[in-house]
Amino acid sequence: MKLLHVKKVIVADKVRLAGTVKLESSEQEIELYFEYPERFANFVNESADAFVPALLLPAMSKGENLEIAGSISEKLFRNLEIIQNIFHQWYPSHLKKVLVHAESLTKLEKNSSQKVGSFFSLGVDSFYTLLKHVNAKNNSGPALSHLIYMKGLERPLHVYKHGQEQEVISRVTDVANQTGTDCIVGETNIRDHFRLSWGPHYHGAGLASVALSLSAGLESVLIPSTDFYKNIFPWGTSPLLDHLWSTEKTNVVHDGSEAQRSEKIIYSLAKAPLAMKHLRVCTNNAGGMNNCGTCPKCVRTMLPLVISGDLDKATTFPDRLPSNWTRIVQINEAHDLPHAEVFLQLAKDFNADKKLIKALEDKIENGRAALFCKGRNFAAIQASVFHFYLIKQTIDLIKHPLKNTLKRMSVLEAGQRSRLRQSLRAMLSLGKRGPSRQLEEPAMPSEPTTREA
Repeated sequence: MKLLHVKKVIVADKVRLAGTVKLESSEQEIELYFEYPERFANFVNESADAFVPALLLPAMSKGENLEIAGSISEKLFRNLEIIQNIFHQWYPSHLKKVLVHAESLTKLEKNSSQKVGSFFSLGVDSFYTLLKHVNAKNNSGPALSHLIYMKGLERPLHVYKHGQEQEVISRVTDVANQTGTDCIVGETNIRDHFRLSWGPHYHGAGLASVALSLSAGLESVLIPSTDFYKNIFPWGTSPLLDHLWSTEKTNVVHDGSEAQRSEKIIYSLAKAPLAMKHLRVCTNNAGGMNNCGTCPKCVRTMLPLVISGDLDKATTFPDRLPSNWTRIVQINEAHDLPHAEVFLQLAKDFNADKKLIKALEDKIENGRAALFCKGRNFAAIQASVFHFYLIKQTIDLIKHPLKNTLKRMSVLEAGQRSRLRQSLRAMLSLGKRGPSRQLEEPAMPSEPTTREA
């Protein structure tokens, strides 16, 4: 796979950064692009850097070496080996390590703009990052200045046949106006050419490519976190990965992993009327605005709001959970379990409905059992059950009384040791005072107090 050349063009009130790519497997040439309104022309950096994240993961997926015609950031290049090591260890059968060659490396000058952008889709994570950073008083760095919405990332461009993104863009723009930030609305076709799994593989690389395409205008770009530090798992955007896409000019920052998604909803979004008015999470809306209220992502968002009593504030959602919500919220992977456990803890903290708490307890218990059985054959499950219920339980029956007996013996021994110590002390004290009274010599008569005549 080879990036042949990069060009920046302005046509019809749009600025486009385009790269021509030759695929080794098919010998065909394709054009990848990032396009923005012309007023952001000064933000767009005519460099190959933006195409490095966009091409590295497809190259690893195809097992093709990556060749870059032109210069790229030295800092970015040095991190590519670490990025490949992480992805290859996570997905050894899907993403293979490849050689990356660049025509030249450049140590770029630091961006002095102090402008900070953040990806914004009206979702939980992006709203949390917006609310956290929009006011510089709460942060050591500069305040958030730009929101970035990219058509073609959430869904490939070919999905947007009916203009369903227009209401989303209108709401994103409204949020930007309400928070005093500027809104960068762009589009890219990278997902139309490379059909990698978005979440597990291409998520972070796709966002990073957009961030680097705007590196002439943005000093830092925030990628809102998917999960919290306690539950890091293989995923395309991660606190292990995102910062590695940075260049000397622009920092790519993974943001928000200090909080789990349910905590973001209850303790941040539920207290922000703007978020409750525009929140959008649905996976069934084909990139549109509506929340169906019945898909797993909708239910996982509604559940914390039900627990805290704030669902009525979220005007973009139905006013109640679907009756079959326990079937919709599944624990299929190990990283699903901590989310369910956080739901349960929050439900107890907020004294939620007892039936809801019981349903969550049952869901977690069944989920643990399912995860235990996952990947094991019937014989292995039988052996584990046999070990637990017969061997381990029998040992436990013996172990606890034995522990109690040993404890009592220990107490008795301690008492005996205590009495022995007391006896030794008594003997030592007697030795210092001399023999007992029965063995003492007769006392000498005392000298008279008066003399005889």
